[in-house]
Amino acid sequence: MMFINISIGTMYFLSVYFAVFTLLMIISKGITQTATKPVPPRGVTIAIPAWNEEESILKTLQHVIALDYPKKLLEIIVVNDGSIDTTATITQQFINNHKDYTIKLINQKNQGKATALNTALAAAHHDIFICLDADSYVEQNTLQLMLPHLKNNVASVLPFMKITRRNNWILKIQWIEYLLNFFLKKIMGTMDCIHVTPGPFAMYQTNILKTIGGFDTKTLTEDQEIAMRIQKHNYKIIQLLDATVYTEPPTTFKGWRNQRNRWYKGTIFNMIKHRNMIFNKNYGEFGIWQMPLIILAALISLSFGLFVVWDNIIHPLLQKIHDLSYINFDIGLMMQKSVERFSWLDINFVILFFTGIVVLLSLVWIIGSHIYSNERYLKKGLLSTPIYLVLYPYMICIVWFTILIDLIRGKIQKW
Repeated sequence: MMFINISIGTMYFLSVYFAVFTLLMIISKGITQTATKPVPPRGVTIAIPAWNEEESILKTLQHVIALDYPKKLLEIIVVNDGSIDTTATITQQFINNHKDYTIKLINQKNQGKATALNTALAAAHHDIFICLDADSYVEQNTLQLMLPHLKNNVASVLPFMKITRRNNWILKIQWIEYLLNFFLKKIMGTMDCIHVTPGPFAMYQTNILKTIGGFDTKTLTEDQEIAMRIQKHNYKIIQLLDATVYTEPPTTFKGWRNQRNRWYKGTIFNMIKHRNMIFNKNYGEFGIWQMPLIILAALISLSFGLFVVWDNIIHPLLQKIHDLSYINFDIGLMMQKSVERFSWLDINFVILFFTGIVVLLSLVWIIGSHIYSNERYLKKGLLSTPIYLVLYPYMICIVWFTILIDLIRGKIQKW
C-alpha cells in the first residue's frame, strides 16, 4: 500500500513539474520559428523504403514530384524491401511515366527498414538525404522551408507531422497525440533534447549520416536510435513548425497498440544501447534531462496503471472480502449497507485535486499545440480532447503492460 501511494505521489509530482517546466521554457525562450533567408537549391536525395505499400506508394510518389523544387536537383530512390504485393510494379510504372525525373527502384529481399535506408544511402548522389515513409505525403513547400536550416553542425531538420484523417475515436486520439508530441519536440529542441527523427520526411546531411555509420539495422526504431547517435556526436537536430508532412495512422486500436508496442520496445533497446549517456553531463541537457525523462515517462505510465488496478480492482476486492468475513459472507446485506454508508469523505480529494491540475495543464498544452501548428482548436480539437484525456492514459498503460508480457515471454517483433 505504501509503495502504491509513493508511486502515485511521485507520478503526480513529476507530471506537474514537467508541465510547468516546459511552460516556463516557452515563456523564457519562446518557440517562434527562426526566420531564414532563402538559399540556393541543392541536390536532394529522397529515400522511400517500401514493404507491401501498394495502397499508398503511388500517392506518396505523386506528392514528391509535386514538390516546389527543381526536378533536376531531385533524386528519388524507392527501395522495395521484399514486398509480396504490387508495390514494385506500381513504382516501375510510375518511373516509366515520369522519365523527366531521376527515380530509381531498388529491389532487395526483406531485411527491414533500416537496411532499406542504408541501401538508399549507399546509392545517394547528393549531399542532402531525406527519408520518407511510403505512407506519408509531403506538402508542396515543405522542402523549401526546411532547406535553409540544414547547415553547419545541424545534422537533421524535421517537419511538423500530422495525420491525414480523424473520422473515428482512435484517429481523434492520434490527432491530439501527434500535435502534442511534435509541439513538445519543438520546445525540447531549444535545449537540444530531440530524441527521435521520425521517418516521414526527416532531412539529414548525407556526409554526417555516413560519418556516424548510417542507420542501425538491429533496432526496432532506427529513427530514434539515429537521433540518439546524432546527439552523442554533438550535432544538432531542429524541429520546425511551419513545414508539414502527413502520415497514414493506424485506424484501429489493435493497429495503434501494435505500432506503439514496437516503438516503445525500440525505446527500451535504444536506452540500453546508449545507457552511458544517461545523467552524463558530457551530452548536455540531452544526457542530464532528456534521457532520464524517457525512463520516467515509462515509469509514470506503469505507476498510473498500478494505481488504477489497485484502487479500482484489488483494494476494493480485498476490502469487500474483509467486510464480508464479519457478516458471514452475506452479499445481499453487504450491498444494502454499501449504499447506506456512502459518504463524501470516502472520496480521495488529494488525488482528485492533483488529477484536476494535470487535466488543466494538459488542456493548456493541447490548445497551445493547435495554435502553434496553425490548426483551429474549436473545429478539430474540441471534440477530440475529452476522448484523449479520458482514454489515452489507459491506452498507454495497456501498451506498457503488453510490452512487459512480451519481454517476459521473449517475443521477437519485426518491422
